[in-house]
Order: sequence, then C-alpha cells, then structure tokens
Amino acid sequence: MTLARRLTALVSLVAVAALTACTSAKPVPTASAAASVEVPSTPVGERLTWVLDLFEAENDTTAGEWARVLDENFQKQVPAEQVAEMVNRQIRPAAPFTVTAYTGTETQARATVAGALGDPFDLTLAIDSAGRITTMLLSPVAPAWEPSTSLDEVERRLRELPGEVSALVQRGDETVISLDADRSAPLASVFKLYVLLATAEAVASGEVSWGDTLVLADTDRSLPSGELQDAPAGTEVSVRDAASAMIRISDNTATDLLIARLGRERVEAAVARSGHADPAALTPFPSTKEIFTLGWGDPALRAEWQAADEAGGRAVLDRIAAAPLAVEGEAVTTSQWQNGFDWFASAADVAAVHHALQRTQDAEVLGILSENPGQGLDVKTWPYVAFKGGSSRGVLTGSWFVRDDAGDATVVLLMADTDVAAVSEAMPSFFHLAEDALRLTH
Repeated sequence: MTLARRLTALVSLVAVAALTACTSAKPVPTASAAASVEVPSTPVGERLTWVLDLFEAENDTTAGEWARVLDENFQKQVPAEQVAEMVNRQIRPAAPFTVTAYTGTETQARATVAGALGDPFDLTLAIDSAGRITTMLLSPVAPAWEPSTSLDEVERRLRELPGEVSALVQRGDETVISLDADRSAPLASVFKLYVLLATAEAVASGEVSWGDTLVLADTDRSLPSGELQDAPAGTEVSVRDAASAMIRISDNTATDLLIARLGRERVEAAVARSGHADPAALTPFPSTKEIFTLGWGDPALRAEWQAADEAGGRAVLDRIAAAPLAVEGEAVTTSQWQNGFDWFASAADVAAVHHALQRTQDAEVLGILSENPGQGLDVKTWPYVAFKGGSSRGVLTGSWFVRDDAGDATVVLLMADTDVAAVSEAMPSFFHLAEDALRLTH
C-alpha cells in the first residue's frame, strides 16, 4: 500500500473525531529534498512533536500511550487501540519524517510532513486546554495558497470566511480595508495587549518596575496556553519575563499574575485610555482563570455573574481569584463567547491599543511585542513586526503592527462562530489573508 493510500485509510478512521483544525502548508516533492522547519514550543507544537516521535520510535506505539493523550470524546469514536494499530501498520513504515511547513495557534496546527517513503502529507492536530488531542487528521497535502492580487480581493475573501468577521487594514493614517471594524467581537488572547499597556503605564509611573518579582501560588494557576501553570508554587518570575511570556507564548498564568499585581482597576483604566469605544465591555476586567471558571465551571456561579451589576460582578471575580482553579481542561470543549465569556473589543479598538503601545516608546514594550512575529509572515519585508493573536473555542484573532522605512501598517482580523469546526477549518485562509493584506499595503 502506498503512503497516500495509508493516509486515506487513516483519514477515514480519524476524521470523525471532532474539530478539524486545518492550517496552510505548501507541498514538497520528497523527504530527501525537503527542508525542515522548526516546530514552535507552543502547547500544540509540543504535542505534535510528541506524535511524530511516536511515529518514529524504535518500537511500535501502544494503545496505552495514545489513551493517555487522546480526548475522551475522540476515544469514544476512535479507540486508542485502533489508532495504535493504524499508526504501527500504515504510518511508521514511512519513517523517518521531516516537518517541512507549519502553521498554527496555541491549540491548533497543521504541519506538512515528508516521510522517507511516498508522498508528503498534512498532519492536523487540535488539543484542549489540558493538552489532550481532540483532532488528529492525516491527509494529502493541501493545495498551495493562491495569493490575493488586490486589497479588494482580500476584502472579498474575508467576507467569505465563516461566522462573524471583522477586519481593519491601515497604512499609516489611511484605512484601506474596513469590514465591520467597529463591531464588538471576542478577542481571545488579543486582550493581553491591554494588560501589557497597563503594565507599561505602571512602570512609567514608577509604581512597578520591570525587575519586580512575582511569586506563583497555587491559586494563581490557570489553564494553558503557557508554561507557568506547571511550575511549582513559589516560583519567581520578573514582571518583564511574565509580560514576555504573556505575549510571546500567550501564557495565561503569567497574564493573571500581572493582573493581580496591577489590580484589575488599573487594567480597566488602560482600556479606557487606549481609545476603546466601549470600556464598559471590559469592566470588570476578568483574568483567564476567571473566564475559564465562569464559562465552563459551576452553572450557578455563571448565573450569578450574569445577573450581577458591576459591584456584584467584582465580588464574583474576587471570590474566583482567591480560590484554586476548579475547571479541568477537558471541560473546555464548547464555545462560550456568544454567552459573553471572553474579552470584547472591535477591530478598531485593537488597532488603537497597538498604537497606544507604540506611543509608550518603552524599549521593553516594543521588544516584547516583536518577540513572536506570528506564523508565516516574512519579517524581512517589515523590519519591525508587533504581533498578538489568539484562539479559543469558536474564536480566532490576529493583530499586527508593522513598520518599514516608509511608515507603519496595522492589520486586525477577528473571526467568531458557534460552529467550532468551521473556525478551525478556516484558520489557514485567515492567516494567509492577513499576510496578503500586509504584502499589498507594503
């Protein structure tokens, strides 16, 4: 059986498992001619590396190895024994493997993989907040992206994306694309730009310094993405390192440590000063642990929050903040943004906070924003790239502030749908259209 036929067999086995989180990749001829790319150390990137290590291990993989990492709903449809048998019989003979292209967020990714035998293939992976696999799909390499030839085409293709889509593309002071740019939308991790702005303002006022120490307690732990949630209690991290982790790898626990150090009222003030059109949409300002608890935790607590006024809402958040996280990552399986459990702003608001961050002229802030330029962007085209993206169930967001000798450009894309799979499937187009917009504004 050829590798392509093996892949088709595995598609029929695994594609039913749940989310299909596709990202873009270009085909390569053979493993021998393939150039490898680095898989990022995001939660899904580390899980994808783990999967490839099993594909290449000296001994056959076992059902027990897969059972420990496959989501319960996945295993109800595709038992771990079947996955292990299929991998051992039809995938492992093509080892070793080389990753030749990769695109993804913190929890969803697609890699193009070239084996020693047969054609390359795409490995699509999605994980939950506990790092368990909710989707594993092997398929023939997706067709190469056909770049947009004009900004009008970019806008047309943005309109074809599923769900609610907002977009704003600016070159300097000129708006070149505006698609529902003033509509409030869920941000996922893009909200962390407001926490960074509040941190910068606290440093500028002398109330906080970049070298101040934050100490992790058990009550501080949130769910991934990130790494700090797995560190032992008492771990120390500087404000600067926490801010870096918040933006670079979207570390939720680092974000919450910063919010606790600053106080949510200071973050709310930064939201207002950034130019957000409706600061009340982020008042009171919840941490990531608080959103996980409200959105996927005790329904009685959720009802209390939804019925509360601002003072009552603050009291609910303070109770959550004082207690350890009571939500398991496996529970975060459905979209909750439509019920108000996210952070909300418009594309225009996100562009405004990017500009506010640039106006701080703080070298630490500008450096932190540029540590992760996002997947697939040609950083040689733009000498400076500030990026923050995000993803959660049914939500995908991306924001870029870039600069070259001729000036700056800003691209903000926000997409949300209660159909979680539809958002995952649209991820490659979403990021390609951002790249097209940046290229066409250069």
